[in-house]
Amino acid sequence: MSDETAPRTVMSVCVTCRRDGEAERVGERLFAALQAAGGPAVAVRPVQCLSVCKRACTVALSGPGRYTYLFGDLDPDRDVAALLEGARLHAEAEHGFLLWRERPEALRRGTVARVPPLGWSPADGRPPR
Repeated sequence: MSDETAPRTVMSVCVTCRRDGEAERVGERLFAALQAAGGPAVAVRPVQCLSVCKRACTVALSGPGRYTYLFGDLDPDRDVAALLEGARLHAEAEHGFLLWRERPEALRRGTVARVPPLGWSPADGRPPR
């Protein structure tokens, strides 16, 4: 896949996620739903653990030279559209920087972390405007 055809955003879905006391791997269900509904702006991939077990179901949005976001407490029956919208916004935003107020509600309440791109080091440490 060339750089021109590669998705700008990769969605990594923890497929080992379980909620307390549940046998179902809710992350597997979320991954299947996202894969079925996915679009060209995002590549959806399964990952074995994102280490946010207390906030299952967990997804990361990342991309080269872009901010990485980690979201938890997601619901595979309710949040697929919000995740795909968030991935679209991430792919379109400069540096993948998502303003809190512009994120879908599920991504506002589910934010676990925002990590700057590896090469990002402005003198004042602020995110891009």
